[in-house]
This record gives sequence, structure tokens and C-alpha cells, in this order.
Amino acid sequence: MRVILPLRGRKIVGLVWKSDPAPNPDIKYKAVSEVVDHEPLLYKELLEFIEWAASYYMYPLGQALAEAVPSEFISARKSAAQRISSSFKGPGRSHLEITKWDEPQIKRLTREQDKALSIINQALLSKKFSPMLLFGITGSGKTQVYIEAAKNCLAFNRGCLVMVPEIAMTGQLASRFKKALGDQVAILHSGLTPAQKRDQWWRLRLGKSLVALGTRSAIFCPIKNLGLIVVDEEHDPSYKQEERFRYNARDLAVVRAKMERAVALLGSGTPSISSYFNAVTGRYTLLELKQRPSGAALPAVEIVDKKRIKDKGQEKEEDPGWLTPRLKEAIKDTLDRGEQVLLFLNRRGLATYVFCPECGYVFKCSACDVILTWHRRNKTIMKNLDEPLPDGHGMLSCHYCGSCQPAVPVCPSCSGQTVKTSGFGTERIAEDFLRLFPGTTVARVDRDTLSSRKKLENVLNSFRQGEIDCIVGTQMVTKGHDFPNLTLVGVIWADMSLNIPEFNASERTFQTLAQVAGRAGRSKRPGHVIIQTYLPEHYAIKHAAAHNYIGFYTEEIELRKRLGYPPLGRLINIRFSGPKQAEVLQGAETARKLLLANAPKEARCEILGPVPCPKAKIRSRYRFQLLLKGELCHIRRLGAIVDKQLQSLLPGRVRIEIDVDPVNFM
Repeated sequence: MRVILPLRGRKIVGLVWKSDPAPNPDIKYKAVSEVVDHEPLLYKELLEFIEWAASYYMYPLGQALAEAVPSEFISARKSAAQRISSSFKGPGRSHLEITKWDEPQIKRLTREQDKALSIINQALLSKKFSPMLLFGITGSGKTQVYIEAAKNCLAFNRGCLVMVPEIAMTGQLASRFKKALGDQVAILHSGLTPAQKRDQWWRLRLGKSLVALGTRSAIFCPIKNLGLIVVDEEHDPSYKQEERFRYNARDLAVVRAKMERAVALLGSGTPSISSYFNAVTGRYTLLELKQRPSGAALPAVEIVDKKRIKDKGQEKEEDPGWLTPRLKEAIKDTLDRGEQVLLFLNRRGLATYVFCPECGYVFKCSACDVILTWHRRNKTIMKNLDEPLPDGHGMLSCHYCGSCQPAVPVCPSCSGQTVKTSGFGTERIAEDFLRLFPGTTVARVDRDTLSSRKKLENVLNSFRQGEIDCIVGTQMVTKGHDFPNLTLVGVIWADMSLNIPEFNASERTFQTLAQVAGRAGRSKRPGHVIIQTYLPEHYAIKHAAAHNYIGFYTEEIELRKRLGYPPLGRLINIRFSGPKQAEVLQGAETARKLLLANAPKEARCEILGPVPCPKAKIRSRYRFQLLLKGELCHIRRLGAIVDKQLQSLLPGRVRIEIDVDPVNFM
């Protein structure tokens, strides 16, 4: 229960975690000023779950708790402490609008859906921990299985949690669940106002809502008697939090289901290598959906070799570098038929590289080891351009620290006035599209244009209604969305993600290509996908084009076996950062020596590094990392040594961050 405590002349909010039956008589205790709650804020099973998560991910329990519940509930601010006892005892009256989406009426389940649902229902009846992987191709009706399973869960008087990887996916899914389950559905994600989040949380805590739908933080929602946890698009890296409490909500979903004897249903058209490995080795029950209920076939995928086009001189001078003749022709044909186009590029901005050709100066962020991106237009929906804006208009922005500076055509090093740009992002694609296909309407879907959940839902709904001809987007549009009139998907640069220095780069590339391809041809009109690449023979691209997950998994798992990467081995990444490079490197070397001195000689455990992070400097802090690779029990023991001992040996300005089961090393 929450209490108000005196601390150094001010009042703060604390949470009583446990009571000591035999307090130490030598310690002088202060009296609690006020008891806020008349019953526990969090029930026993949820307390144990948060405690387990904090221990596994080596994160302080108090800080883990602060991220597991709405921030205002246990804020240490004086103003919050003063009003917490009166304002936060129960749900208020905040309004949360759920946009209605026009959905086709489901007449009956397919044979595959019915079979999967039957297995899920048997597990719900058994009230035993049952982890399952629902492997269904894009458009196969996984969402309908989730809805029917949630209905059955409620019929058994048990709660249900449904998670999606991004806020962009909550709107359409919430509309469908709300239509099927009514007021039982509560929404939880970071896009809500504090009042909305507080009220939705209280509805779940008081049992007024038995279904929670949200993003990764919803894994800590206060649903009692939890019977079903659904993780949609379980492969998505967004389930992994990359700052502070570095938990993976997908993995925690399995842990929480085990603690509460519930069903953990992980769903994806492109399962993570780890989840599919668990399915084929018998740890998870494998459920499959191989057909689309509508009868629509998967889209035809065409690979365009940009290297061959360049070698043969087939590029046209009037066309931008991102557009091949084949994609241009396909776009024109699609628009002529009155159908819609989606162009995917996971890079924002107008130009991604600004430099001076006279002296070679490159415009970089002074606080980060990254090149600045040129941005010019930030309107969500753009219509015909009367004339292009001057080259100097706009700003140069750092996508890591957020710093901006005016984009001027003068080199700060040599004062040369021939500054040039290279590369392209979604902003450039959208502008070029309007110039090449006059009379069309384009919407950009990226962080620069859509600052709120409502704006995003409006754009996606407008595209669904046929009011927009083309969407140019980043990974926000690659999964979960259903657009009936979308028949052409163009992947601008398929091999960009293959160049990321991470062990799972091929997996991410395959999943992204397969997911974005699955947006096309989901209704009666056939879909067509064009993948532009310089690496047409790469196995991730070839198998994605063939819709062949098993083929990709077979090649990828063999590679991981040879190198000892997950799921055949486990990883812990230890990152060091500080304002002085020498101090940070010294701290990392000290850690390595400490680990080598404590590493069991007989154990299979590698200590790799220290090396500079791929992004070696972010927000004026230099960064090095050590990687522990091997069996989980051994590397966790080493990680715990660093967690407990190293901070006292390092300079105060060197910060240590431990990432258990990392998915991002940048």
C-alpha cells in the first residue's frame, strides 16, 4: 500500500513492499505521515511478477515498480504527494475515444481458425500454464482468433491481456475488441493523457474491465485471475525496452502466464527465431494458419536488382535515384486502375548526408557521433507542389539527441557555398512522388509528421477510405494494418537493414520485408510487391520474396548454432558511458579484468570486448560495451558481479547499464 513519508523536510510517496515482524531496536524509525490505500494497490501475484522481472533484468526494484504503474501513483513530487490521497483512490471521468473502423463482418471461422481456437479453449479450461505460438501468414485471421479466445476467457470468468508492439496498431485492434467485448476493454499505452492512463488502470484494478489492450508496458497491468495473454506480432523488437528498465514484454508475457497458470498466445506471420525454435523443440504448442479467410492469395513479389540496372545504364536522368524504371511503371499502372500504393523506407528526412565537396566537411551532431539529417517539410498530407522550396530551407536534425540547426548552404569549415546532399528519406520520396505523379495525394507516416495517436489514426483511416493515393512510411506501416484497396507495395531499399552490425540483422530484414509485403492484396484484388535491392541473392531477401519462412529459419538457425547466438546461447550486454573517453575505456577494461578473474574456467562463457559502440558517442557521452555470451546461468552470475561490485570501483561520471537478452547493440 502507498504511504506518505517525511524526508528531509518534504513529503514523498512510498510503497510498503513488506513488513518486518521484528524491527531492529537500534534503528530510529520515522512515523508514516499517512496511509493512502485501504487495501493493497497491487495484488500478491503482480508483486511477485514485478520482483522477478527486476531481478532477472538486474534493475532496482523501486525503479522497476515506478515504470510498472502509472507515474502519478507513486510520484515523489511534493505536489503529487499533497493530492495523492484524495485524487487517486479510484477511477475518474476522463474520456477516451476509440475510433471506429469499418471492418468486414466475419460470418464464420475457417477450419484452421476453429482448430486453433479449440486447442486454446482446452488450455483455458485446464487452468495450466500453456505457452503457444500462433504462426499465421499475413491476413490469415489471427486477430479473429484472439477475439474469440478472449470471449471464451471471459466466459470462464478470467481476465485477458492483449499486447501490440506499437501505439499505431492499437486503434484498429481496439475498435474490433470494443465491438466484440464492449466496455470490458481498457486501453493502456504511453499515448494516453495521465488522467486517461490513471482511469484505465483503475478500471482494471477494480475489476470493472477484464480485458487490457496495450503496448509493452501493459504487461504490468493489474488484472486479477489472468487467464490469457496475447502477444500480437511477437517478433517485433519494439517489445524490448531500450532505456532504463530493459525488459522484453514478450518474454515477460510467458513468465507471467507461468506464474498465473494462464495461456500465453504469441502470434506472428514471421515468428522470431527464438519463438519458432521453442515451438519446434516442444516448449511451445505450435498452431498454424496457412490460408487467408477471404481466399486471397499472397501477393506476387518481384525482386529488382539495382546493381544490374546501374551497370546496364537503364536509369533515367529525370528520375530520382531511389526509383527504378520497373517500380515507376508499376506505380503508374496501379494509380491508373484507381488502386493504392505503399512505399516503404525505414529512414526519415529529405537527405541523410550533407557535405562540402570543396573541403570534405560532413555536417555532424556535435553531441553525437552521427551525421545530421536534412528535413524540410513536416505536413502530414501534401498535395501538388506549386514550386520547390529553396535548397537552404529547413533544418539539420540529429535523430538521437534531437538537436537542430538551420540548414544553410555554407560550409562552416571553409565557407564554401557549394554544399551538397546525398541519400534520401521518406520526405524526399513523398516530394518526388508528387512531382512524378501530378494530381495525386500522398501521406507520410513517420515520427516527423504524426505527433499523436489521433493524427496517426486519422491518416490510416483516410487511406483505408481511399482518400489518399499513396502512403510513404517507415516501419510504423509494416504490420497489423489492413487496407482493402492497397495492391502495390514498393520496398525502396531492402538491404539497408542488412548492414546493421547486429547478429539478428538478417532476421529483422526478413521479417520487415515479409510483413510489409503482406499489406498488399488482402481483399479480392491481387497484390504486387516490388523489392529494390543491391543484394538480390541474400537468403533473407530471397526467402522473403518467396514467402518461405521455413527456408529462412533453416538457414538462420544453422548460422546461429555455429556462432552460439540466441536461441542456442544467451547474451548480456554491458554498456559504459561518460563524458571523457579515456575514463570510459578504463572503466570497461576494469570490468573485463573483474569478469576474467571471476569467470568459471569450466563454463562455456565468452567475454567479448570492450569495444566502442557502433554509435560511439550519444548526447556528449562516449560509449563502450562488453558482451557476455554463453549459458544463461554463467553469464548472469558474471553480470551480477558487475552490477554489485563495479560501480564502487569506477569514477562517478562513468555510468554502467546492463542489458539482459539484448536485441539492439547500436
